[in-house]
Amino acid sequence: MTEGNWQHEQWRKALKERRAKQKRRESVIKKVLAGAALVGAAVIFTGFYDGDQRLVTETYTVKEGDTLWSIATEYLKKNTGGRRYILEFKEGIIENNPELQNGNAGHIRPGQEIIINYFVKEGKEQ
Repeated sequence: MTEGNWQHEQWRKALKERRAKQKRRESVIKKVLAGAALVGAAVIFTGFYDGDQRLVTETYTVKEGDTLWSIATEYLKKNTGGRRYILEFKEGIIENNPELQNGNAGHIRPGQEIIINYFVKEGKEQ
């Protein structure tokens, strides 16, 4: 190999390494930007901050024909402090009332008092 060929080969290797490094850098930048876009979309579409809210605790007395589902459905309407789903709300009622835990969630009776928590936006308590 002549001196000129050797230098040309070294130049080609350096150029190839530089291009590979640039591609890796671009790949990392694309991944970071995609991650940032996902986080931004999640914040925007989930209502990350919905204004000031406060916790309201009420005691509900069970009536004839009530079920946890019907009670949760009614109180979910009062929850103006952010999105909650009915199953999550019902589980919250069970968590607040030890007598409903350990498989006793379906055993409510008229006259029983149940503690229910929900969030309201400041100035919008119902």
